Amino acid sequence: MLHPLAPGQVTGIDHPFGGYSFAGLLPPSPVPLPSRMRLLGGAELVVPPPLGMPLDAPAVRERAAAELSALLGGAFATGVAPLLTLHDALISPETRARYEAPGLALAWDRPRHGFHWMAARLGEWRVQACGEAGDLHCVSFHRPAESPSWGPDGDPYTLLAEVAPALAARLADGPPGGHLRDVTAAFSPGLFAVALSAPELRVRTGVRQTVGTDGTTLGPARVLRIDAGPGCRDWPGP
Repeated sequence: MLHPLAPGQVTGIDHPFGGYSFAGLLPPSPVPLPSRMRLLGGAELVVPPPLGMPLDAPAVRERAAAELSALLGGAFATGVAPLLTLHDALISPETRARYEAPGLALAWDRPRHGFHWMAARLGEWRVQACGEAGDLHCVSFHRPAESPSWGPDGDPYTLLAEVAPALAARLADGPPGGHLRDVTAAFSPGLFAVALSAPELRVRTGVRQTVGTDGTTLGPARVLRIDAGPGCRDWPGP
């Protein structure tokens, strides 16, 4: 059963352990701002919260909840909508105002209906999800890790069967491995334990140092990340 995640337990950013190259990733930006491209092409695995203003659009929230339920199944089959909020942007109003000064310009993602956000607990897992109904769902599951390594429980298909049984079942209906390609080798060694990719679905696992939205270190965590929907095609990388 899903339960709301306390604000102090929400991860704002995560960091890989050790150095890595930007092979297969979004190149670093002089002004690192939240964006759809960073969600899809960054080294981070835990989905961060959107920083935009809240929106009141019950129909959009219900649609996003229905899509998450269909994608993940299991504990997400019911009760998702009350956990969702909607936001008008990934970046904050303060950031937008700062770059509206004369001589400055900032291209930021404007959703058609709003970015949805969820922070919840599922057993020992912390679930963070952000996306846009009808286009993209980015969902991360993370739980504490005693060391920066996966150990024996890092198989993504086993993890999907545990937390996203509807998605696991759809993958099992296809050929071995489903329609996902193993693209782990396209990235810096050790950046992801496993990275699987298809045109409208990506699954990745890895261990990250997690930091709360207030800057407090929350500790190392094992992370399963799912990106799904037509919006995945916006990222040209692996």
